[in-house]
Amino acid sequence: MSKQNLDSRVFSLASNLFGFGGTAEKQTIQETIATNVAGTLQNENRIMAVYPAISMEAFGITMDNYRKYIAVYNFKTNAENEITEKHNNNVRAFLKENQLNDVQKEFAKLFNQKSSSLRPRVYNEAADEFMKEYGLIILKKKVQTVKYATELVFQNLLHLYNSQLMKRNEQYMKLRVTAIRPIEEFKINSFLVTALQRNGVNSLDLCRKTVRNHRQRLEECGVFVDYHFSGQNRPVEVHVNSEILAVLDLKTSKIISIENQLVTPVNGKVLPDNNENTRTELNESEMNENVKNISQFDKEFPSVTPSNLFFTRTPPSKLQNSTEVAGADSVKVLETLSEKLQNLIIHPQELAVKLANHEYNNYKPIDVRYFFKEAYSGTMLKEDFRELVIQDFFKVISKIYKNATPFVGSWKKAISLYMQNKWIAFTGESFNKAAIVEDVQKMRWRIEWARKWYIKNNFSPLFPADYFDMTRKTAKEVGFEYTKLKWEEHLLNKSKYEALKKKQEANSVRRKATINHSRKCENEVNRFFKNKITLPQLFDFVEKNLPVEYLEKLPQMIEKKTLKINEKIINIDNDFAQYDFSEF
Repeated sequence: MSKQNLDSRVFSLASNLFGFGGTAEKQTIQETIATNVAGTLQNENRIMAVYPAISMEAFGITMDNYRKYIAVYNFKTNAENEITEKHNNNVRAFLKENQLNDVQKEFAKLFNQKSSSLRPRVYNEAADEFMKEYGLIILKKKVQTVKYATELVFQNLLHLYNSQLMKRNEQYMKLRVTAIRPIEEFKINSFLVTALQRNGVNSLDLCRKTVRNHRQRLEECGVFVDYHFSGQNRPVEVHVNSEILAVLDLKTSKIISIENQLVTPVNGKVLPDNNENTRTELNESEMNENVKNISQFDKEFPSVTPSNLFFTRTPPSKLQNSTEVAGADSVKVLETLSEKLQNLIIHPQELAVKLANHEYNNYKPIDVRYFFKEAYSGTMLKEDFRELVIQDFFKVISKIYKNATPFVGSWKKAISLYMQNKWIAFTGESFNKAAIVEDVQKMRWRIEWARKWYIKNNFSPLFPADYFDMTRKTAKEVGFEYTKLKWEEHLLNKSKYEALKKKQEANSVRRKATINHSRKCENEVNRFFKNKITLPQLFDFVEKNLPVEYLEKLPQMIEKKTLKINEKIINIDNDFAQYDFSEF
């Protein structure tokens, strides 16, 4: 089976980011990306970069372009207003000399009611169309020029835009995305503009309504283009005019604008780079250097205030000290609960050997509260969580074999049996972590009942491969599955079973009311691999709807998911390689 027939989104991510496939395959994918990007560039005429940032130099070039653009715009607007003033004088003279009939009066009134909320240029165009039929009876609106205060708001908006770009760059660097792409849209939140501060003082003492008015003025004059409104609870999305904006590409350390941007022909071939690093993982020092570059450029971006338009960089000594402190802090990274639980998983063969050597005779099981915390707010994959719970189960129940000597192979068969059948849906997928954790306490009660029964009856258990056979469900077969009946009897014989049932129902309602963050995150990652959402949309969803640790672990979750898909791809290729198609 050809890899090109598989999901192009999955294979591209696996090959381009994590080193799956040969150099030739990578080159083909990069050419495909370049072709798609070039097509996007032709349609949108946007600036292309790998890791765009608005540095000090790029900020200065952008502001110079802005001032030139606004100067030309204001000159044209003043000329347009002079023509509008002449038209209005003619209308006043006409109205003074002539008496309007009832039709003209009524339709002029209706026109003003319907079109009064339109912007000046749109209003004037509608007025021209109206006056072709009803005469010279409508006064036109003058177009406002862009004032000095709008420049200050634009500077603050650029600062927010840079923060947005740097945040996305950090996410892409963690994923090792190096494909050139169009610069993303600017999401404007008027509240963030009013909240910007410098040395504890607001940069601009404005209300949100004023910021919106300045934004509309920038849209009207063409500084902001491709306006998109997604609802009152979401930020407005715009693009900065490519004739004005300039950015620094952190990948190439070059200033990129629409004037010096290199456009690669759509059919051009990208030659291989012999110095390209083709390893699956980046060097740790390189990753640290990338992160330092991000923080450095973020610190270099100027803070904007109305009283000071000339900016200086952070003193080198202070910048160096802050970098050293940040580096010292990054060394002391504590493992999260998910990481600690992940490290407890060992290879099944190693587990079988340790069980046969009685190394878990005094094993203390994992606190069930940790399982619940991981199930509802952890970052482990459900497959890994299931394996952890199964291994914990075998470690706990190994106490019944204190006086027996089962072989390693018997333990290995029992472990494999549970890995193939326990907590597996009919689709072959693992149960959700919440469903697995609900069975933990029940399984531990059954283990304790079996341990006490063997002590009481002084009876030796069967070998693990036979004892954990899921078909042994009766008392005479002496299998672990028989303990399920004892658990049900235990529930029926409890005097307060009804109260317990009500309590369980109340707990179930509370759990359903609590957001299952883990399931949401896995669903969004699966939607990304099914090409239903883009990578920026995945990051935005996790950032807005899930705890912060999910955003930090998202690159690792994507990488693990990709590697699992790669294994399936390899298995499919191997299966097809076994067949001889020469007869066909």
